[in-house]
Amino acid sequence: MSCHNASRWLDEAADSVLAQTFSDFEFLLVDDGSIDDTPAIIEKYRALDSRVVAVPKKHSGLADSLNVGLARARGTWIARLDADDRWEPERLEKQMRFALSNPDVVLLGTNFLQMNGQGVPMKRIRCPSTHRALLWNLEHLQRFFPHSSALFRREAALEAGSYNPWNRLSEDSDLWLRLAEKGKIACLGEFLVSCRKHPEQISNTKAAGSPQLVYGFAAAISHFLRINGYPDPSRGTDEGEWNDFVAWIDRRIREEGIPDYHTAWSAARASYFASRNRLAGAISAAARLVRSGQTVPLVSEKLFGLSLPRKLAHEWMKR
Repeated sequence: MSCHNASRWLDEAADSVLAQTFSDFEFLLVDDGSIDDTPAIIEKYRALDSRVVAVPKKHSGLADSLNVGLARARGTWIARLDADDRWEPERLEKQMRFALSNPDVVLLGTNFLQMNGQGVPMKRIRCPSTHRALLWNLEHLQRFFPHSSALFRREAALEAGSYNPWNRLSEDSDLWLRLAEKGKIACLGEFLVSCRKHPEQISNTKAAGSPQLVYGFAAAISHFLRINGYPDPSRGTDEGEWNDFVAWIDRRIREEGIPDYHTAWSAARASYFASRNRLAGAISAAARLVRSGQTVPLVSEKLFGLSLPRKLAHEWMKR
């Protein structure tokens, strides 16, 4: 777990780890330069349970902090949890049982519950279960299991290059695609993780919306380049070249109108959840979509996914 000023929900998250029915693990808490009560909370748990390992460091961001944890970890398997989410007690037991019975699997997730800032469940989210369907979703920027449900082989992740700090908003999907190139990925059909939706998280901020989409495209395009034998811009030695690659993606997806209908979808969702009545909310959301003129591309994406990453990869190959 990487923690940066995570004191608000850290106790709840840590308690859910230490309450696991599978108990043979070390719990690495990487403090990413927090200036709130996070260090004191981590120290409290370190004193309470010998499995807790405190890893303090200067603030450097999520990807670098997770790589520090990977380097310090001693286990064969890595189980991830964000500091604002929580696990069901049998999460590790059920995932480890599956992983040990399926030696070709390098990455395993679970279905999940979405909860609000107060921890109240809002809805259940189901994900595909097979390697083929999960890989298709990654390649087409569709629904995937959350970072907090991921269990993956440490050695495979290290061989894949670990988390990429250059891909600062999609470092998880970037690593999942690399792992999918090395072995099978799978997802349990049980709801073993609860993920919190709240305004403070990176993926919910208005400023992060478009950049996160760009970095998601960058992860998928880099994957297509690798499997076709072309150099991966995310693994070069010149960060300037990577930034040029990201800027090119940003320009191309804007030319294709992708951010426009993602903005329309976000506005429609906000309209739906702002209403106390589901029917009224659905009507309001539908009206917003119709007025935006983005209904057809949105329906197409939801049904068939985004084919643009593969197209852009082929464009980049010709450059």
